[in-house]
Amino acid sequence: MEFKPDSELLKKALPDIEIIRFVAMGGYKAVYEAIINGKKEALKVAYIPREDDRSEEVPDTLLRIKREVESLNQCKCPYLVRLGSLKPQWHIIGFHNYIVYSEEFLEGKSLAELIKSGFKPTFDQCRKLLLCFLYVIKELKMNKLIHRDIKPANVLALDDPDRPYVVLDLGIAFKLDSTAITRDPNAVLGTLPYMPPETFTENFHQQIDFRSDLYSAALTTYEYASGTHPFIQGQRSDPFILQRILKITPSSLYSHRPDFPGSFCQMIDQLIKKIPALRPSNIDDLIKKLEAL
Repeated sequence: MEFKPDSELLKKALPDIEIIRFVAMGGYKAVYEAIINGKKEALKVAYIPREDDRSEEVPDTLLRIKREVESLNQCKCPYLVRLGSLKPQWHIIGFHNYIVYSEEFLEGKSLAELIKSGFKPTFDQCRKLLLCFLYVIKELKMNKLIHRDIKPANVLALDDPDRPYVVLDLGIAFKLDSTAITRDPNAVLGTLPYMPPETFTENFHQQIDFRSDLYSAALTTYEYASGTHPFIQGQRSDPFILQRILKITPSSLYSHRPDFPGSFCQMIDQLIKKIPALRPSNIDDLIKKLEAL
């Protein structure tokens, strides 16, 4: 995030909010643990670049926050993060513009943290993760949304049987049948290792749909279960990863987790097929099969 606000200046700008600690930082947002209206929430602080004074265009970041808030208001899936009590507010902090708002604060670790620690999940934990993903993607599909950034860093594992996993961050969500937010029509948004191959095709906005989220969800489940990412393999250069995404067929999840049911591993393998039409696309049927395992 460019121009992360100074903590002291942030506290002065928000005197009614008790900021406990800095939590994380993304492309254009910083997240803090805070007490808002007497309740612990996740305070999100988004930097808004200054536009040319002659420009009448609304900054992309502002439009993305508007879409994220609207999307979370529309979606009621329990496995998707909920908005907090602080509605978006405009603040000038240290001569820079920011939008400040809140989401629920969730006590848990991200899948990225668990994978890095060497945690080895059980089959039931992975089954529940994929189920949570399917319910989230089903809800997004009903609202004509594509998440576009499902990855281990955007999923929290909670100690809550009713919400074992929660998906975060709709900051780059794509709305079907709506005007594109990003001004550059060739700009490709997402996190490279988790982006499906169709993202890199010409006129990709016409190619992606909910099956793109299914791919990213299955790839995240694969990495969580196996502890390894099939396209990174120790190399982190973008050209290397991109070529593997486009050309390499990952080894079956079963080769990493022979203790898992073959039918589950086969489902993951099919969901990360490179051609969207080859991926299972009946979400209700996938949910039914998973619940029966």
